[in-house]
Amino acid sequence: MWRKELRWGRFWWLCDWAILIAVVLGSLIPPREMPQPIGWFNDKFLHFMAYFLMAFWFAGSLERRRYVWVAIGLSMLGALIEVVQYWMGFGRDADWRDFVADALGIALGLGLAVIGLANWMAWIERQFKRA
Repeated sequence: MWRKELRWGRFWWLCDWAILIAVVLGSLIPPREMPQPIGWFNDKFLHFMAYFLMAFWFAGSLERRRYVWVAIGLSMLGALIEVVQYWMGFGRDADWRDFVADALGIALGLGLAVIGLANWMAWIERQFKRA
């Protein structure tokens, strides 16, 4: 499931899913019940950052061989959310550019993990062990 070297594996795994659930709920809340981003860039930036955070966070808790599944799963989630927003009919719009922003966030999050930043959770655990 999670990286073997993580002492707080269950905690990190719960955080993974809490972030994912927060993104899904935030993506499906009726627009009148949440603050509106200003302009095209801001909306796409929020999509990018949400999927970057999820990809980078999952990469920190999972073994590298599972990154392809993280990419596939998060991409499918982004596409599914756009479809659900289209069907919802109470003010949320589906936009293929949202999916592009999601995919770019996933690519950057996993890319940073691949180049060596994936061990950030273990680093945090070591800092607490020293304290």
